[in-house]
Amino acid sequence: GAPLHLGGAPPPAVVVTPAADFWRRASHATLYAGRLVGARMRALGAAATQAASAQAGTPYASDFEPPPAKFYCSSLVEWAFGVAAGEKSVFLPPGLTFKLLFEPLGFWERYYHGLNQSLPVNVSGSNPTLLLHSPAVRFTTLRPEDVVANL
Repeated sequence: GAPLHLGGAPPPAVVVTPAADFWRRASHATLYAGRLVGARMRALGAAATQAASAQAGTPYASDFEPPPAKFYCSSLVEWAFGVAAGEKSVFLPPGLTFKLLFEPLGFWERYYHGLNQSLPVNVSGSNPTLLLHSPAVRFTTLRPEDVVANL
């Protein structure tokens, strides 16, 4: 079969990376994988993967602006599944938004000051916490050495 590739939105842009390369670079990191829960979410997986992969080269959203002009890690996942489903978000119940939380506050104030921007107030978006607590995904810890051994 075709070699496995992983997509992501690290700075400076969205990338699609061969899995073996990704795992070699991340061999000392703690990584998590999300398993889609339910037939509907699993059915959306291929279309979401295609939507996300098509964004390769799109700039990273260092200011966490919403897609699709720029992406950060979790916004790419949420946007791609939204495109696949034809909905804004499949990770939240209809009508709800996820308010971006800037905790610890001092860190985020310094971060945005470094961008010469004010800390955003009352903005919604996505972050790993939204995905972590969504009933649509179950997370497990991955061990890179196990994956590399099976590539």
